[in-house]
Amino acid sequence: MEEILVVDDSEHVGRMLANTVLPELGYRAAIALTGQSGLARLRAHQPDLILLDLQLPDMNGLDFLRILTQEGIDIPVILMTAHGSEMIAVEAFRLGARNYLIKPFSDTEAREAIDQALRERRLKRERDRLVGLLQQRVQELTVLTRVGKSVTALIDQRQLLDRIVEAAVYITQADEGVLFQYSDQGNELIPLALRNVTVESPHQLRLQVTNSLVGQVIQCGKSIRLHSGMTGEPIIIAPAFVVQATLQTPLQVGDRITGVLVVNHRRSNRSFSESDQYLLAALADYAAIALENARLYQAAQRNEARYRTIFTNASDMILMLDASWRIISGNQSSAQILGVEVSDLVGQSLQRWCLAQEWPTIAQALQRVASGLSQPPFTVSLQRQSKELAIVEMNAQRLNVDDQAMIVCVGRDLTERRRLEQQLIQSDKLSALGQLVAGVAHELNNPLASISGYAQLLMRNRTLPEDVRADVEQIRQQADRASRIVRNLLMFAREHKPERLLVQINEVVQSTLSLQAYQLRVDNITVQLELDSELPQTLADPHQLQQVLLNLITNARQAMSEKGSGTLTIRTRRYESGDGSFIEIAISDTGIGIPAQYLDKIFNPFFTTKPVGQGTGLGLSICYGIIQEHKGQIWVESHEAIGTTVFIRLPVISTSITETSSPEQPLEIESGPRQRVLVVDDEETIRHMLQRLLGELGHQTTTVGDVDEAMKVLAIQPFDLVITDLRMPQKSGFDLSEAIRRTYPHLAERIIFISGDTLSTLKPEQKEQLRGKLLSKPFSIPQLAELLRNLPHRQTN
Repeated sequence: MEEILVVDDSEHVGRMLANTVLPELGYRAAIALTGQSGLARLRAHQPDLILLDLQLPDMNGLDFLRILTQEGIDIPVILMTAHGSEMIAVEAFRLGARNYLIKPFSDTEAREAIDQALRERRLKRERDRLVGLLQQRVQELTVLTRVGKSVTALIDQRQLLDRIVEAAVYITQADEGVLFQYSDQGNELIPLALRNVTVESPHQLRLQVTNSLVGQVIQCGKSIRLHSGMTGEPIIIAPAFVVQATLQTPLQVGDRITGVLVVNHRRSNRSFSESDQYLLAALADYAAIALENARLYQAAQRNEARYRTIFTNASDMILMLDASWRIISGNQSSAQILGVEVSDLVGQSLQRWCLAQEWPTIAQALQRVASGLSQPPFTVSLQRQSKELAIVEMNAQRLNVDDQAMIVCVGRDLTERRRLEQQLIQSDKLSALGQLVAGVAHELNNPLASISGYAQLLMRNRTLPEDVRADVEQIRQQADRASRIVRNLLMFAREHKPERLLVQINEVVQSTLSLQAYQLRVDNITVQLELDSELPQTLADPHQLQQVLLNLITNARQAMSEKGSGTLTIRTRRYESGDGSFIEIAISDTGIGIPAQYLDKIFNPFFTTKPVGQGTGLGLSICYGIIQEHKGQIWVESHEAIGTTVFIRLPVISTSITETSSPEQPLEIESGPRQRVLVVDDEETIRHMLQRLLGELGHQTTTVGDVDEAMKVLAIQPFDLVITDLRMPQKSGFDLSEAIRRTYPHLAERIIFISGDTLSTLKPEQKEQLRGKLLSKPFSIPQLAELLRNLPHRQTN
């Protein structure tokens, strides 16, 4: 019930109002007979309304109003007066009076004035309450907004979690707070951040969803607000975590609950309000979004780091170009291909590395891609920092970034593939050359064998004049020279499997020089040999060493031919060091020399300083590989305009196998007792020459032109041995050997093979069959006689 204070010096009026009028109107009344007693009363207890008489014993009503205004007491006042005037009314209203009554007044007048004044007070109170609530809500929202901004601005997840729990404790005025993460794999809640929580280990707060209070929030998806007054006992969050009040709200992203935000009162009995629940739910929304953003940001960072790693370490060139074809970014492979640092690429135009004659075509292709048109991969020649060219197959795609069109170029380095293709082409050429040389050599060796054979027959004529004998000797020597040249050509042109034989390095040098003798002469190059006659033999592949020497001699000749003449010096010597014994070969020329900047690259595959079409850049690389296979060393010393020297060191490797050279045979040669010999060769001149030679040695000879004819003759006539050409049309010497082994086994071990070709294409078992039974065309009479003497003894049928 609302209370009205009556301040009036008339006790009769005061009691009448307090005891009759005001109670009937539904109000409780209090009486003060003086102004001071009225002030004391309202200062002790403020009423809802004051009925104030204008004339009081100690002061008038206007003074009373002034005191209220001075002390800031805001209580509605109705002034009562027996003598009303306009001036008094205006002053009263100015001082805060709500209304005034002129005595005597009726109950109705009093009711209307009082109701109006109290109604205004009630409205003012409600307004003030609502304004206060609104101001409180604004303040709460302001705090929440600031906290939300602070939370959503954080990306570091650890810092973000701590800030969320700190904000939750602050806005709810809680004692402590915990943020749990929901793990659906273990169906458990894991504490990620704590505020003012004292536990021995955060592991104590790991909760199961199915048997915990916090788990109920996950299961129902709604907030929980409890205090011990509701339950009659403390609230258990965890076995070691008991509180007096708790407020728990889920962190939800879409339909997925990611955790629970919990605040507690552990010590105080204060409960959480609906406003606290509203604020915590709003913060939880902020937190859920912020955590999801942080998770997505970190995932994006991981993906960016992963893609950056892929981008940086991709084996292909990757360039990002802007609309002006400037390089925005490039990976490590791009820098390696171009021979620069990655930082040197950024900001540079792609045109800088392209050949001038190719750029218009490249720019046109890039423009097509920028316009959104289809562009198949295209080949680009990029000029490295070292002025070498890198051949790159470029695939360009348009990429829109922030409304800007960019071009992503992915380039596959084809330089090595192109070089390998050139190597394959060169290998095919060498293979074709080998086949050509082999065919020509076989054809040359037959007439050379005849020339050499007939010359040897003439030399056996004791009545031959000395001058004629000297001429015939020249014929024989030149035939032998031609034979050596053909043999060396065959060894170089034919592919050989790596083999190790005892070789005399000086002989390999001389045989190789014979292949270049003509070119050296016509290029006005003088050859000086300084060969150590005491040089030991070593195990090596003579064919591979000849290839190395031929490459080096050819390079030296070409270097000197540019100057019009020169001197080629080849030295061999034995070199002793702490690592063992070596054979050193030095090939020096007086050519144009090699620039110093190229000396560390000359053994690289395909490196060449020669114009296009004049060199593949494979020669020295092959030489390096061969010497490395021989456990040796090769290096170069050169000075521009002075000349170059290539040094080779090969380890001296001995073996228990020794080779002895046959001494010069005397003119009279013994080939054993008289024998019946069958000669099988498709070359008529070879047949006649062998018939003469064997006749001179005292043997009876029959000749035939092919295998079938030989088998017919063997069927009707006995023979002691067979000499057969290895390669003949239709059937070979091996075919004849196999037929004799089946039909005439007593002759199987008494077959001699002759050949004008190398044996590189034969199978191992065929080579084994020829061991000790092969004569290479052209051959000498002593070689033929030695084979005849060393044949196994004849067996009787």
